[in-house]
Amino acid sequence: MINQLNFLFERLDFKTVSTSDNNDFRTLAHSFFTEINKLRDEGLILNDDFKKFIKDKHIEYDDDNYGSDPLFEERMQHILSELTGFCSPPWFWSTPFDEYLAHKW
Repeated sequence: MINQLNFLFERLDFKTVSTSDNNDFRTLAHSFFTEINKLRDEGLILNDDFKKFIKDKHIEYDDDNYGSDPLFEERMQHILSELTGFCSPPWFWSTPFDEYLAHKW
């Protein structure tokens, strides 16, 4: 599952995220969470291993690009917060997916 997660996060590269207009970013986020939901259906849960994976991604993005583009930082922080639970309801991990998408993206 880690390989699938890495593949998904490759789509959140600096150029794509930082140069997307709001509609394109919304589409990208929707697609990303649709794929994460498929992994959730296959057994992905919010546990210590997944939190460490997200923390490592956060550090990777921070080291690479956060300082050079506030929009990239804001967008990535939003996505990472959704995945680790530091977000307002509806919460990805405890909300039916259709409801989550309707209220978040």
